[in-house]
Amino acid sequence: MLDVVTTSFYIKSPEFRKEEFELYSTELFDEWERYVESVLNLPDYSLTLVIEEGSIKGTGKVAAAVAALYFGIGSYGDFIGGVQNIRAQAEYISNALFDQAKRNFGCTSARGNSKRTGGEVFYLDRLFERVQRGVITPDQAMDEVRQRWSDEGASAKLINELSRNLEDAPRYPEQMTLSDETWEECTEFEVAPEKEPLPRIPRSPEPSITQHYRIEIYRPSKGDKKKIRVTKIK
Repeated sequence: MLDVVTTSFYIKSPEFRKEEFELYSTELFDEWERYVESVLNLPDYSLTLVIEEGSIKGTGKVAAAVAALYFGIGSYGDFIGGVQNIRAQAEYISNALFDQAKRNFGCTSARGNSKRTGGEVFYLDRLFERVQRGVITPDQAMDEVRQRWSDEGASAKLINELSRNLEDAPRYPEQMTLSDETWEECTEFEVAPEKEPLPRIPRSPEPSITQHYRIEIYRPSKGDKKKIRVTKIK
């Protein structure tokens, strides 16, 4: 399975009872799954959500087989356009997970943060951009893809289609040189004096947490039954 998108988030929240923690986490998975199903144009994928208390730390991952990713991209007709569309969908569901998590656990935006790790669709988008900018050649790009997907058994059809689209991708125009004598010289400007750093306010100690739990919720594919495991980590 290839990583489509992974979202990690942190939410500063109060302690929950085990039953509340499990309920809010399960509801979050179900709500996020509805977002993914309505937005992500892939025939099949797996969903994983892992959440820990103290405060709330979570990781949500969407993964798909090479064939499913290829089918989703190819459904748009234009390969580059398909990659960009799937990437935009992955970004949306990543943001949706974090926003929904804040609502489920009663948190404002000022008390949490998230980080998205781009998966293969982000990689493909950057790969096309590198070829179009002339950073690497289409042949170099394909060598990179074959090495990257060696364990996934990408079909010859996918490899050939990707190779053809990398060859046909329109190249970006060359950047203007900065040595042109007609450019005007920059005028001098005053540098503002550096400000002295303000003294830091000591943080008040957080209240002790009596117990921490981790919940793992996983659906191997769209048609499979959801699996849940709760473990005590403290």
